[in-house]
Amino acid sequence: MKKYAIIDGHTDVLYSLPMQQRKFHQESERGHVDLPRIRKGNVSAMFFAIYPGINQYFVLKGARNLVDLVKEPKNELMFIKKFSDLEKAEKENKVGVIFHIEGVGGFDTEFHILNLLYHLGLRSFGITWSNSNIFGSGSSFTPGAPKDTRGITAEGRELILEANKLRVIVDVSHLSDKSFWDVLEVTKKPIIASHSCCRAISPHVRNLTDEMLKALAENGGMMGINFANAFLREDCGREVDTPYTKIIDHIDHVVNLVGPDHVGFGSDFDGTGVPDEIKDVTGFNKLVKELERRKYSEEDINKICHGNFQRIFKKVWK
Repeated sequence: MKKYAIIDGHTDVLYSLPMQQRKFHQESERGHVDLPRIRKGNVSAMFFAIYPGINQYFVLKGARNLVDLVKEPKNELMFIKKFSDLEKAEKENKVGVIFHIEGVGGFDTEFHILNLLYHLGLRSFGITWSNSNIFGSGSSFTPGAPKDTRGITAEGRELILEANKLRVIVDVSHLSDKSFWDVLEVTKKPIIASHSCCRAISPHVRNLTDEMLKALAENGGMMGINFANAFLREDCGREVDTPYTKIIDHIDHVVNLVGPDHVGFGSDFDGTGVPDEIKDVTGFNKLVKELERRKYSEEDINKICHGNFQRIFKKVWK
């Protein structure tokens, strides 16, 4: 099997490390992601997510924790702030860190925090984490409460334009359907759905419809397929015996619908339950093997593994 470098659109390892009392540079049987297993899975870069809710303190605390993680030499990490950093990280045998925030409800509306974090290395954010905030509505709502139908607010529209200006990627995973369409109406840059799946296969609210996938492709964007059992399965169940080949079924669906230029991996490792057969970040080897078994060309496997994310980086970060 040929080795393909992987760019993974989402990991919550920053939060799992302290909860599971483990070190990033040491291989563990707990969790999904650490440096030795990243090496075995041939991962070149990952979106490292911070989930701060709507609290400014947790925004800054999460940023500091990520900076500290990257600064520790044993972790062999490097912030990816511009496209050429990917090549630099490869030459220095470092794992690339794309600094991502999952829900920016803690940002101020004058965007001081956004600009500050940009200079620290922030290169991607999702507007909400399923919930709603001042900038827009998410994909979930409190049972019994009125559903938030605002979509992207006036403040959210300004946020998107500021992100475009700074060259920060806007992520639509976790948004409500209306918010998704509002983002596409406002953005002047390609967007991503960093860790979602296909609603045509699994009718989970976190997944994208075929109409959304077509619009995402027209925008020049892409979706990273989430490995969460609930997002992969037709019944939205969480059973861990979900066949890992379901991940490739979702890739097949996107490719058949809009071509191979708009899909990649967005595992959600350390943030969700994944198929037992995948186990952890080393499971990328099985997924690449399955792509080869399904007769994907070397060119298309390269696109799915890393090329499509690289194209987004070039277009948004240039």
